[in-house]
Amino acid sequence: MTVLEDRTRPRPLLRGHLDVDTGTFPRLPDPISAPPPEVGPWARWLSRAGLAATAVVIAIERPGPWLPAAAFAFGLGLAWAAGWRGRQLRNIAFFLAVFTSGVNYLSWRFTVIAIGGHPLPGWIIGIPLYLAETHAAVHTMGLHIGLWPRNPPAEPEAFYGRRYVPPEQQVDPFKYPVYVFVPTVDEGEEVLRPTLTGIMAARDAYLQQHPYSEITVVVCDDGFVAKKPTVPEIEALCESLGVMHVVREVGGGAKAGNINNARTLVGAEGDVLLCIFDADQIPRRDFFLKLIPAFDDPDVGWVQSGQFYGNRENPVARWADDQQSLFYRLLCPGKAAHNSAFICGTNFLMRAKAIDSIGGIPTGSITEDFAASIRMAAEWRAVYFTGILAVGLGPLDLASFFKQQDRWARGTLNIMWDHWRDLLLPAPKGRKGLSAQQRAHYLLATTHYWCGVRDLIFCIAPVLFVLTGISGVRGATATDFLLYFVPYFALSIAGFWHAAWDITSWRCIIANYGSFPVLLQAAFRVVIGRKGDFTLTPKRRSTLSPWRTAQLHLIVVGFCVISFVKLVIRPGGTAYWLAGFWLLYLCLMSGMHMILVMLDSRQGRRERRQRAAFGTLPAQPLIPRPDPHQRRHHRRPVRRLPKPRTALAGVVVGGAMLFVLDTSTIPAQSAPLHLANASLPAHPLVGVGALATPYAGVGVVDLERRLGVQFGTTARTQEIADAFDYAWADAVSGHGGVPWLTLVFSQNGKSTLDSALTAIANGSDDADVIRWAREIAGYGRPVYLTVLPQADRNYAASSGVADGGIPQDIPRAWAHVRALFQTAGATNVSWVWTPGDPGHDAAYAPPADQIDAVALTMAEFPKTTWADPATQLAAAAKQHPGKPLLLQVAVDGTPAERATWLDKLSLAIAARTDVAALVYQEAGPVDDLSGKDAQPWALTADDQTVAAFLALVGGMTGVVNR
Repeated sequence: MTVLEDRTRPRPLLRGHLDVDTGTFPRLPDPISAPPPEVGPWARWLSRAGLAATAVVIAIERPGPWLPAAAFAFGLGLAWAAGWRGRQLRNIAFFLAVFTSGVNYLSWRFTVIAIGGHPLPGWIIGIPLYLAETHAAVHTMGLHIGLWPRNPPAEPEAFYGRRYVPPEQQVDPFKYPVYVFVPTVDEGEEVLRPTLTGIMAARDAYLQQHPYSEITVVVCDDGFVAKKPTVPEIEALCESLGVMHVVREVGGGAKAGNINNARTLVGAEGDVLLCIFDADQIPRRDFFLKLIPAFDDPDVGWVQSGQFYGNRENPVARWADDQQSLFYRLLCPGKAAHNSAFICGTNFLMRAKAIDSIGGIPTGSITEDFAASIRMAAEWRAVYFTGILAVGLGPLDLASFFKQQDRWARGTLNIMWDHWRDLLLPAPKGRKGLSAQQRAHYLLATTHYWCGVRDLIFCIAPVLFVLTGISGVRGATATDFLLYFVPYFALSIAGFWHAAWDITSWRCIIANYGSFPVLLQAAFRVVIGRKGDFTLTPKRRSTLSPWRTAQLHLIVVGFCVISFVKLVIRPGGTAYWLAGFWLLYLCLMSGMHMILVMLDSRQGRRERRQRAAFGTLPAQPLIPRPDPHQRRHHRRPVRRLPKPRTALAGVVVGGAMLFVLDTSTIPAQSAPLHLANASLPAHPLVGVGALATPYAGVGVVDLERRLGVQFGTTARTQEIADAFDYAWADAVSGHGGVPWLTLVFSQNGKSTLDSALTAIANGSDDADVIRWAREIAGYGRPVYLTVLPQADRNYAASSGVADGGIPQDIPRAWAHVRALFQTAGATNVSWVWTPGDPGHDAAYAPPADQIDAVALTMAEFPKTTWADPATQLAAAAKQHPGKPLLLQVAVDGTPAERATWLDKLSLAIAARTDVAALVYQEAGPVDDLSGKDAQPWALTADDQTVAAFLALVGGMTGVVNR
């Protein structure tokens, strides 16, 4: 027996069957008339190993955007050569493109997870955000795995998951007695009568063709246990229609216990078929005629058909039906083709032997259907039937819809909790376990409802970043974003809509997103061990206002709007605008959900007016969404023979693109930008800092607010034993600036033996230097870095003229530190030489090729002769030709003196084109920022200084650097 993948065009099993609904002779589903080509297990495992190896190579190399393009073209060529056409051809190409781009993105994304930081470690949001993105990516790939092409059925309605059964092994499927169970609790005659009428009509149609068969209809009434007043009403209905009515007096097991009790009482055991309908699911007259033929295979345990809503004039039911269509019309056929379909609670037929092999319908789960499927799947085959064979009532309002989603989420998440051994571990000795395909599909199903947690993280991350600066991503550039995320995101969206076109609509996406608050609540209840009770989807409108269900969405919209307003008022760098894009996306998604809330509210008012006018609601016909399979099969026939020239062209194009990928100039990993090539911004950056003590970012924000400017850089000094402050650096680069770090080898402000230049050059501080190098490399974005500051002076912690140091020691120590950074991959550093006198430092300076920029320190004291800024800049530029200049300035004097000197500085900078940045040192040369000695140096010490500084800032925006 072989699995159905490629097969010859099937022949109808039943001929001459007159459809009682249309009066026509339909083409019915049929068995496999000939064995398909054998696909050996080695071929399947080889393909899986190939995909796994490809994923590993992509994760290591991270090739960039050429890879998914090459995979798409290559997939088209190979699929055409194999004979696939149309939608199936494109499905292959999209799968390969989405798979490669997804692995490519996740592997890059892993390298930019935020880990360190202050005041909160970046991993608090960085790791959850990465896990959320991984969840979304894995389920996107899982969707396309389920869409991996199967030979399109010759008929618009067909079985998926069937296999060829030799005639001598087939059994007569029409010999089995059929027991139909309709569980009910409080559904009245209004709901139950159409269902029973439809079942009786389907039974009569089946018995017309097979008069020696037997179908027994049983209503399983739990109204007595639930203390509902509908029991006499249902009993009278059953008596009038001639169906059995079973009322149990002892509860337990919810729906599963109700059905198990009825089975025992009516003797529905042994070699019989069981059929279950929810109380609101009305079957069509050919239901049994379409599904029972699948049981000619003795290993088929159950046959599932779709669940579709017919009350689509109700807005909530229409949106919910679009969500259902995605599952039943797109995912279920793919799962069944891999023998991984599962029972969906209603509209299915099942062997009593199959369910009895696991001890009956499980009563320990509120999604008993899924639990039973996992336990039966190892021994029994599952089949899915496309097409509409039953139509039911969808949720009548948002409260009912969310109640339904809560039950499904709790049940499915508990399945993972209860059956993780079946899904993840090998089967016990002597027992057959699930196949690899079944494990994959069931794991995807059991983890789907974590999307509530995932969507919450997606809502929190951009808001947190914009409002607080705490980011889950560190070291990513706009170029990286374009190279890795955009191809993955675009292909995922395009692949989804290509697959879902004509099957569902955008409403399914909004309905799924709108459910995240209740899915979040369900996940929390499962985590704390509260499984909850089985709850029915109400068949009557709730009195709860629809707006009560949208509270969390309104909160999300409020925070997104506040964040976006802040972003507009105080714009930052590229990262902030990317966060702004997600804020708009979240507002759009939440706004679309608000449309459903408004529609539901309007529907409630309309129904109240109708009840007031007529005493009841008018009956509405149940009209499901049209079956897309019918339209697709009438568009054009499927061509199976490939054109060799076209196939060869596709393979050549794909191979050529792979060659281009291999030889592309795009680096395997997007390296952070080295500042040596960008150390001269278009206009000089302006910032503040402190020479001797770490400068808190709060003070910078306050100063920006007081001055009404936005600093492009911030300078700070840290000791070698400290840690790199990611939050500080993120705050600077978030505004499009570059942080400037000075690293000194002192301890608590004092020199030690390890501070000496010879100790540094001989490796005494290597462990701390390497740690700093790795931390800065992990940050990934550009950094100005000064080491050995003022080494040409005797007061420096690492001096070339004191403490045993000589000028020749400076280049050795400098080269050693720089080499350690290079080895650690910290290529995002621009090395800034900061001597005491940059115009006369030839005896001390490292070689010119090891200096990326030169810094001048101009601290002007009271009662001294203040240096001319233009003269100092000219001297430094002459001594270090071609090097960008960074300025550290501070002044202490009368307001007039300070303002006059700042004006001279402004004129000196305006006359040059090589100044990269100017930093005003708020404390001057004073160590204690909070002490009285630091106050006279403050930038805001007097109004004249503030005015002169603002004029300086304004003038620098007009300076155009080379």
